[in-house]
Amino acid sequence: MKNLLVSLSVVLSVLQPVSLLAQEEEPEPARGSVLPGYIITLQGDTVKGHILNINLWLNQRMTFLYTDPDDREGRVKYTPREIKAYKVGPRYYESFRHPFTNSIHAENFILRKVDGHVKHYVWYYDEDKTRLAVWDKISLADLGKAFLFEESELWKDEFARRENESTLTAFNLKFLMKFSRNMAEYVKDNEELANKIAGKQEGYKSINIESIIREYNDWYLKTRR
Repeated sequence: MKNLLVSLSVVLSVLQPVSLLAQEEEPEPARGSVLPGYIITLQGDTVKGHILNINLWLNQRMTFLYTDPDDREGRVKYTPREIKAYKVGPRYYESFRHPFTNSIHAENFILRKVDGHVKHYVWYYDEDKTRLAVWDKISLADLGKAFLFEESELWKDEFARRENESTLTAFNLKFLMKFSRNMAEYVKDNEELANKIAGKQEGYKSINIESIIREYNDWYLKTRR
């Protein structure tokens, strides 16, 4: 395991860390960039600093906290067992104990795309590179490929979690097979939204889960004012 961490350090050091400020015109961080962010400890404390954005796949397995964005030697590595969450630029990750696709680990970080009464999460993986999920056995060459492959080519699973719930609702094949019925039931307290989904209106189908959750959260906030 020690050799693996050393190998990862070598791979990551190939790309020179670049300290970037989050900008509205560039919401998605570049791979290998070091951005302002923070970690949330198991005790709930927030530790601010700079975080290395590896990529959408490797970010689910580990993160690196920098006190000084230019000090590569002084960075500290964290895994999902060691912290509750972390934020790198605009990306926010939470640690969950869940059997995610292609992960052999009980705990992983997962990207939270939407915050609110219903939170929306996305898990990324590559169906054609399943062996890369076996972290204790991959070679340095494979790790380098995983670091560099295009994020747009990744597969994804989507999840939701209501406020105060501890488990994730998976938008899996069973849910998607009868999406209009299942999703309408999930947001049934918003009758107008549920009817749009049940009626299979354009913009309210299985490819629109994130926007549906955003609309639901907007409605939920208005009803509580």
